[in-house]
Amino acid sequence: MRIERVAVVLLMALGAGLSPAAVRAQDPLARAKDFYAAAAYEDALQVLNQLQIKAPAAEVSAYQVYCLLALGRNDEAKVAIERLVRIDPVYRPSEADASPRVRAFFDQVRRPLIPDIVRQTYAKGKDAFYKKDMPAASSAFDRVVRLLDDMDVSENEEMADLRTLAGGFRELSKAAPAPPPPTPIVSAQPTTAVSAARPASPLPARIFGPDDPDVSRPIPVARVVPRWRPVNATEERLELQGRIELLISEAGTVLQTKVTRSIHPRYDPVLLQAARDWTFRPAMHNGAPVKYRYAFDVRLGGTGQ
Repeated sequence: MRIERVAVVLLMALGAGLSPAAVRAQDPLARAKDFYAAAAYEDALQVLNQLQIKAPAAEVSAYQVYCLLALGRNDEAKVAIERLVRIDPVYRPSEADASPRVRAFFDQVRRPLIPDIVRQTYAKGKDAFYKKDMPAASSAFDRVVRLLDDMDVSENEEMADLRTLAGGFRELSKAAPAPPPPTPIVSAQPTTAVSAARPASPLPARIFGPDDPDVSRPIPVARVVPRWRPVNATEERLELQGRIELLISEAGTVLQTKVTRSIHPRYDPVLLQAARDWTFRPAMHNGAPVKYRYAFDVRLGGTGQ
């Protein structure tokens, strides 16, 4: 049976104008695809498994999945899909590569894995953003947005919030100016009374606020307010109001949060935690971004949230 399958592959290759020597020298992945096309799934898997050891590429893993499903080895196919999603979370089989049944099985396994991948990618993006590695941050937030746009987040409040926040951070990371070039190394000069004197320490950056009329206020880009969750009928009837104060950086991120008028003892820390991820277009003074102390009023219950 194996000889017959190999013969089919050879005949297919010869029909395409390839000599037997060319088939033997063919790229291993292309050879595996030929085995798959000839329904020689075990032979294809043997080639793919060897490739997987050398280089776990997404396409190699995808064809492993196709072969395993064709052989009815669904449990092994599920493991292969999980491995593939970790290699390339945005990968999904195309209509040209896989049948509707295979694509449905793939999505069924992939879908529960995406939220954790989104959380990890979002955390990496924020870390890169605060390290001012804007290309890495932008790439991570792009991936978060793409993954969440690929799934229905309308009924998942956490993922919907992350989509909003990632979009805000992505906008800020792409709008951030390029870092200045490195300072050239200058050879040391003989010490003199003038050169030995220490320069004065730079003055701290001024913090602007609502009392500065010549400063444009920050504009919210991503501001997700957590839901108020009453625990009894009395709380459901309450109308809560309060205020928090934020220190917004020149990059539009939140540096500090503080409750200036409590909304509710149980809600205050939840709001402060969420506010740390809010993003803004920064306040502007004379055409330059500046730090700004920003007050935000909160109203819950009643006709509010």
